[in-house]
Amino acid sequence: MNRTPTSEAFGQDPWKARIDRVFARALVLPLLLALGLLALLLGDTLYRSVSVQVVRADMGPGHTYPFGLSAETILQKELLAQGYTEEEAAFMLQDPKERNALFLQNRVELMWNTHEGPFRYVVTNVYDERVADFSLVEGLRRWQELKVGLEEGERLVLNPWLDQTFLTRPPSRSPLTAGIGVAIWGTVWVLSLALLFAIPVGVGTAILLEEYLREGRLSRILEVNLRNLAGVPSIVYGLLGLALFVRGMGLGPSVLAAALTLGLLGVPVIVVTAREALRAVPDSLRQAAFALGATRRQVVFRVVVPAALPGMVTGVILSAARLMGEAAPLLLVGAAAYVPFFPSGPLSQYTVVPVQIYLWISQNQPEFARVAAAGILVMLLLLSVLYLMALYLRNRFRREW
Repeated sequence: MNRTPTSEAFGQDPWKARIDRVFARALVLPLLLALGLLALLLGDTLYRSVSVQVVRADMGPGHTYPFGLSAETILQKELLAQGYTEEEAAFMLQDPKERNALFLQNRVELMWNTHEGPFRYVVTNVYDERVADFSLVEGLRRWQELKVGLEEGERLVLNPWLDQTFLTRPPSRSPLTAGIGVAIWGTVWVLSLALLFAIPVGVGTAILLEEYLREGRLSRILEVNLRNLAGVPSIVYGLLGLALFVRGMGLGPSVLAAALTLGLLGVPVIVVTAREALRAVPDSLRQAAFALGATRRQVVFRVVVPAALPGMVTGVILSAARLMGEAAPLLLVGAAAYVPFFPSGPLSQYTVVPVQIYLWISQNQPEFARVAAAGILVMLLLLSVLYLMALYLRNRFRREW
């Protein structure tokens, strides 16, 4: 009679195997719970980024305009509705100073729905007054009631706070016209300069430790310090940047001081990932290059580094994603909470996306919470792009040795 081999036949305890299966299933529960909570938070953020509002225009009748018109045409019609003549409206749109002031004070937005129909443009002025603000579900439920109760100069809109103008406009004291454009450009400035400093230092340190330094006292000291730096809280780097770059070097609260601070924060991560990429290159490639008469410099920079480059690039992108979300060290080194102008150089004032979101959340007006929700979605979108880029590069250039 044939018997199927069991775990006892191979000397394996069946109770131990059962316990292993229970633990394996138990580990799945926290993962599912975490994914569920993340989905809940993302859904709540999306829900808060859309609201139903009743807005009273500061000037003009509060008209809406059909989809397909340009921003200049809409502003011209709005100026005419406010009582300006055609000559005055044309002058304001043609004169550079008047045109810049006009676009700063007015925001042309595409609303998903209005009291005059779906997908229509409205012109929101910084002095417009918010009469009522409702959540998405409540606003849609009371839509007809609110539409009937509109007074002269008021408009009812289904407002998606995250739109094209939100990504390009500077911040504002009014939540109706606030944008995140300055914070995005500040993030680009700070992150670019930080990586410009961190990549050569991090990659060079990794090459030095893996390819040139032998096992010894200096190598052990460097490794211990790098491991310690990788575990230091980011706010400690902010204190270091405040003492060294802002005050010690006299850079002040500038883009360069923030970039150097974040560069120090990113160096340990880049070193660790670059070393792992260098270790993944098989020694047979090194030995083959040496056998052909190549020098150590040629072996390192013409054989090893090109083979490890995909892993290094992936590590740099992941480090950039981490640096993009840092707010605590930048608050210490002087990231301004309100900057109405775009950065013009390494020594200019700046703000970044996380700091801008922090400012909006700390405001008392409830509409700023919706602006912050739109800013959080922008932040998540930027991080998702970086993570997907790292995943693509890892899969595209992966090599099996």
